[in-house]
Amino acid sequence: MNFDRDGYVVIDLNLTDAQVNGIMDDVQNILSLEDKTLQADHYQYNEWPRVFEGWKQSRNIAELCMHPKIIKSLEVLYGKKTFPFSTINFTGPSNQPLHSDVIHFHTVPERMMVGVWVALEDTSVENGTLQVVPGSHLWDLYDYEKLGLPHPDDIENGEEVNYRKYEEFVESLVKEKGVEKKPVSIKKGQAIIWEANLLHGGFATDTTKTRRVQAIHYFFEGCSRYYHPMFSRPSEGKYADKWCDEQNNIRTYLNG
Repeated sequence: MNFDRDGYVVIDLNLTDAQVNGIMDDVQNILSLEDKTLQADHYQYNEWPRVFEGWKQSRNIAELCMHPKIIKSLEVLYGKKTFPFSTINFTGPSNQPLHSDVIHFHTVPERMMVGVWVALEDTSVENGTLQVVPGSHLWDLYDYEKLGLPHPDDIENGEEVNYRKYEEFVESLVKEKGVEKKPVSIKKGQAIIWEANLLHGGFATDTTKTRRVQAIHYFFEGCSRYYHPMFSRPSEGKYADKWCDEQNNIRTYLNG
């Protein structure tokens, strides 16, 4: 496994049971709250709820984002200081279609973002793995503008319509190139790091089993812009900037 060649790598975090149990307990507590701001009702690709930005209510979730082995690995791979800005905590598997994270988060200069997927229990093709297309991080970058899609605000149900068309494009691109998808099973306490443009998605054969995972996204310092591509038009100089930057992120939240 080679990060430059494949676009992803697996590392061992050696998490303690106390760390894992603390996160899982906090996720369940957030899901039980009357305030559903951080909770997705039911993830569109399965029947399991997930928690968005749980770090805002759980120090355990936030601290995992700054795990020394994750931070060191990212800074060695990129040669830049990094900071986490977003989390999703999954309680069960999904069969989410392939996508690249540059459709969700992007930077100027490009590709200064990575995803990290931390297993809080063993993962497999049964209860759900991360499925990747090795080497796809080297392909061209695609956003709605490059695909000729309208701004989501300009059409009815624009976010959903555009994203479905994007998913269809990605699937056709994979078929056109004749490449294979690879499920990556990891053990409790391991993490997958993937490059911003790596195509990845969910894969599970038994969606009744739990699959507790924390996904974290990181930017790197030194970028002139951190933005949301779905609502941006770079060719027109119009950007939907992310709320986060080098002064506002999970790292500064913990240090504050």
